[in-house]
Amino acid sequence: MTRQTLAIEINDVSAHYDKKPILHNVTLSQEQGEIGCLLGPSGCGKTTLLRAIAGLEKISNGSISVNGRVFSSNNIHLKTEERNVGMVFQDFALFPHLTIAENVGFGLRDWSAPDRNARINELLQLVKLEAHSEKYPHQISGGQQQRVALIRAMAPRPQLLLLDEPFSSLDSSLREELARDIREILKKDHCTALLVTHDHHEAFAMADRIAVIDQGVLQQWDTPYAIYHQPSTQFVAEFVGKSALIEGTVESDQRVRTTLGLFTPINKERLTPGNAVKLLLRPDDVIHDDLSELKFEIVDRAFRGSEYLYTLTVDDNQQIYCLVQSHHNHAIGEYLRIYFDMDDVVVFEKKIQA
Repeated sequence: MTRQTLAIEINDVSAHYDKKPILHNVTLSQEQGEIGCLLGPSGCGKTTLLRAIAGLEKISNGSISVNGRVFSSNNIHLKTEERNVGMVFQDFALFPHLTIAENVGFGLRDWSAPDRNARINELLQLVKLEAHSEKYPHQISGGQQQRVALIRAMAPRPQLLLLDEPFSSLDSSLREELARDIREILKKDHCTALLVTHDHHEAFAMADRIAVIDQGVLQQWDTPYAIYHQPSTQFVAEFVGKSALIEGTVESDQRVRTTLGLFTPINKERLTPGNAVKLLLRPDDVIHDDLSELKFEIVDRAFRGSEYLYTLTVDDNQQIYCLVQSHHNHAIGEYLRIYFDMDDVVVFEKKIQA
């Protein structure tokens, strides 16, 4: 990244609430036009960081800059209205007495009438709601209301759009689809955005880069692919998807010996021979193959429509998972033949206790 392309710069940011530490020395940066995401469990500090960017919370250390302008630091705290930042909250907060078009244009009252109408029409066309412009919020669906809330925040062309759990009030079946739709809308309008969510499916569907936060500490800031396949900590590995962690030992050549065989991890340069490790296996690393000589007993299965997620026992203490097309219908107690297809083997080291 070059400095000229950075939209957000968060440097060594800490925050406290009633003297209780909430964020610990968070540092990350985001390019203009990117969609970022703050991902983590409830209470991890992600919403506090979003609110600090918006000016709704003060930080206790570090600095927050947007497009080169310092918003917050040890001695600077711009008011929210001085930051030119748009926000979309969990509650859509549409004005029930205004039409859809009037809601979208609410923040454009200082624009000329032709410019305001052109921007309203542009955004309604972007979300395919132009036919509903004269309706009121209660006359459209929840998903449509969320799109209206989004384009209302986008309408004044803020330099940054912040989205705080925007899909939480919607049915789970709608969330991932809406996240993809909103990503497309933001990209078409060249909008820089930062999303907060606890759902990794939403994060993967919408974001270019994801910050995984746990207990106020930034665990990893990376692409969705790297977050899933190359997690930097065990917390990230377990938080962003189904995973099995297989115990192993580092050999002298830095390969890892497990009950499943020898593996060469991509992070081997950090490994110490003789140390105990845990090797990450995703369900998509375990491939069903009726011709394979390697087989394990099925101890559980979950039907997912087009797929079964089979749980296979490796030994008394370890299990692995395998995704299989659902027309391969195997019963619990049967043996499933598999092989491993692992391009990005990641291990997490833990020193052997004396």
